[in-house]
Amino acid sequence: MATLTLNKIRCHRTTSGPGDDDVYIKVDGIRVWGEAEMGDDDSEDIDVSQSFGTKVKVSVWDADDAPSPDDFLGAFWAHKSQAGTGEQAEVLTGDGSYYDVFYEVSS
Repeated sequence: MATLTLNKIRCHRTTSGPGDDDVYIKVDGIRVWGEAEMGDDDSEDIDVSQSFGTKVKVSVWDADDAPSPDDFLGAFWAHKSQAGTGEQAEVLTGDGSYYDVFYEVSS
């Protein structure tokens, strides 16, 4: 088993919709963090850890009020082979937004 630790998320630009984003994060389809209201140039500590086998999918979303569906901001896969390589950063640019997600994988 490996462990994914989500460290921080930074917003460079919110989605194309009005106002700030209400950001949340899912790991393998299960919500693990958020909602956090984020605007341009905001950052939030996440500090969530999750055990996984070979790989795990991390997806980031902007919550919208019903009946509008939530906006998908992007996703990435973390792999067991990344264990011990230090902090990684993934760039997500869904729906006109621009976010960085910082994470580490350990064994």
